[in-house]
Amino acid sequence: MFDPRANSLNALRLALALLVLVAHAAELGGYGRELQPLGAWAVTGFFCISGYLITGSREHSASLRDFLWRRFLRIYPGFLTTLVVVAFVIAPAAGRWAGAGEWSPQGATSYVLRNLAVWIFQPDIDGMLGSTPFPGVWNGSLWTLGYEALCYLIVGALSLFPGRPRRVCIVVLFLVSTVIVGLHSAGIAVVPGTVSTFSGLLSSFLAGGLLYLCRDHVVFHGAADVVAATLVVALAALGVAPGLASLPVASLLMSASVRLPLARIGTRNDISYGVYIYAFPAQQVLACLFPDTVLPLWAFIGLSIAVTLPLAWASWLFVERPALRAKSLFARTARSRHIDRGSTLSA
Repeated sequence: MFDPRANSLNALRLALALLVLVAHAAELGGYGRELQPLGAWAVTGFFCISGYLITGSREHSASLRDFLWRRFLRIYPGFLTTLVVVAFVIAPAAGRWAGAGEWSPQGATSYVLRNLAVWIFQPDIDGMLGSTPFPGVWNGSLWTLGYEALCYLIVGALSLFPGRPRRVCIVVLFLVSTVIVGLHSAGIAVVPGTVSTFSGLLSSFLAGGLLYLCRDHVVFHGAADVVAATLVVALAALGVAPGLASLPVASLLMSASVRLPLARIGTRNDISYGVYIYAFPAQQVLACLFPDTVLPLWAFIGLSIAVTLPLAWASWLFVERPALRAKSLFARTARSRHIDRGSTLSA
C-alpha cells in the first residue's frame, strides 16, 4: 500500500525532470531529435504523479481557496523567478559572453510581462538565440505549466460536487480526454493541436487522480506491474501518444514509489521543479558556447546537469521553500474564524 509519509515520489519526479533534460539535450545541442519521445513520456509521468498528489491535496485542504493558494505557491513563485532570471540575468550574460545575440531591456521586459499568466505567449527575447539548433526559444519547458494550472482548476471545480458525482465526473473526463487523444493519434478526427495536447496531459493527470480515489482498493504487485510495463512498452514501440498509456504509466510510477528504497530523496529539499524550469535555458546557453556538436552528446548532457543543478538548488532554497512557508495562510484563517464563532456561541 502507498504510504504518504514514506514513498519515492520525489525521487521519481527528479528522475523524470532529468529525463526531460536528457531528451532536450539531443535537440538543443544539435544532435538530432531521436530522444524527443523520451521527453514526452517523462512529461506524462510528471502529470500522472501530479494528478495523484493534487487530488489528495484537494481532499486535505481546508477550503477551495486554501487549495488554490497552495497550488499557486508551488508553481508560480518559481515560474515568475525563472522568467526574470532568464530575461535579466541569463540572457544578457549569454548575449555578451556566449554569442546568443543582442539583448535589449525592452525585449526582456516584454518577455516577462507577456508570459506572466503561466501561458507562454512570447518564447523569445528580441530575436536572440537565432543561431542555435532550436532557435529563438529561451525556455521551452514552461509550456506545460499552463496546462498543469488548468488541471488544478479542474480538480478544484470538481471538488465542489459531492463524493459520488465527483468520482463519476473524473472517470468521464478521463475517458473523454483519452478518446480524443486516440482519435487524433489514429487520424480519425481532426482535433486542434491545443485540444489534443491538453487532452493527453489531462488524461495523465486524471489517471493519477483515479489511482488516488481508488487507493484503498489498489494493491501493487508484480503481475500488475508486468502487465502495465508490457502495455507501456508496446504503445511506445507503436509510436502512439503517451496519453493513451496514462493509466499503466500512473500504475507503474505509483508501484515504483512503493517499492523503491528512495524515500529520503527530496523529503527535505525537492529540486525536481527547479531542474525542470532551468534546464532548458541552461542548455540553450551551452548550445551557444559549444556550437556544431563539438562535444559528444554524453558530455553535453553532463554539462547540462552540472549547470542546471546549482540553479535548481538556488530556486528551491531562495524561492520555492520560502514561498511554501505561507501555504497554510488560508487554513489558519479558516481555523481562526471557526474558533471565533465557537467563542461567540459559548459567550
